[in-house]
Amino acid sequence: MSETIVILVNGEVLAGERGVTIPDQKENARKLAESLLPILASPLQVVVLHGNKPQVGFVLLRSEIASHALHKIPLDICGADTQGATGYMLSQAFQNSLHQNHVQRDVVTLISQTLIDTSHADYLQPRIAIGPWFNSEKASQYRLMYNWSISEEPGRGYRRTVPSPPPVQLQELDSIRQLASLGTIVIAAGGGGIPVVRDEKGNLVGIEAVVETEQVAYLLALQLNASMLLMIIETDLKYLASNLSLHPARRLAPAELAQLLDSSAIESGSVRRQLTAADQFLASGGQLALITTLPMLPAALLGKSGFLLGDPSALHDLLS
Repeated sequence: MSETIVILVNGEVLAGERGVTIPDQKENARKLAESLLPILASPLQVVVLHGNKPQVGFVLLRSEIASHALHKIPLDICGADTQGATGYMLSQAFQNSLHQNHVQRDVVTLISQTLIDTSHADYLQPRIAIGPWFNSEKASQYRLMYNWSISEEPGRGYRRTVPSPPPVQLQELDSIRQLASLGTIVIAAGGGGIPVVRDEKGNLVGIEAVVETEQVAYLLALQLNASMLLMIIETDLKYLASNLSLHPARRLAPAELAQLLDSSAIESGSVRRQLTAADQFLASGGQLALITTLPMLPAALLGKSGFLLGDPSALHDLLS
């Protein structure tokens, strides 16, 4: 059985600097597929996750603009919408890249649901701001109409705040494992998966929440017994580059990483989540974690760039 690699692509990577048009996102998906070709065309079992923060923002903004004429879109449906649309763009880009390089390999996108941890009483406590900004009048209106939790950011306005409970397992885990074992490239758990719970009858029910994609990537890598976790992030890599000597390739020992995570040196929440997921993955037996950006991805796969955690020789062995 070949080894498994789990790849997380941030939604901002696909949206790009503008991200307001579908052609922008398709072009970034094409660039991603081109850079990932050494992995896509390899014997490795490949599972790809993508973020959806900006994409969900677009869906919610369209819903807000059309609210006078159409029903609002629940968050679980937003998650399904963006999984389908982004999964389609990634799947097509991967298929085209493989075809152009005369590689026969199936690519499948799975709409995925993530069972979340309900063991804590505060699992539905609002924690993360999402969607478009509102003025004070709209914020008060939506609090009353939809019973939304809304927070204010001085100078910018008001936004809806939703829970972000920890994930337990992907509902489609067995299907992902089976498809990957057959050599199919699997795109799954977009946006961390659609957060669901079991009702009193044991049925799955979507909830108004979001799941951290980094935690789902770590969980999936752990449950698939993956050898490598690759995270492709956006401009936050500049922060890593300036503060952690990222370029050229930088390797942190486990103790050094633990010390960094315990400090206040990391100001970016997304960077902290990525490093935490990498740390958890290595502590659970993973061989290698690599954090890079789309422009730096080709060099990172050669061990010449990127933020490397784990045994550097494992990168060469895995991709050779």
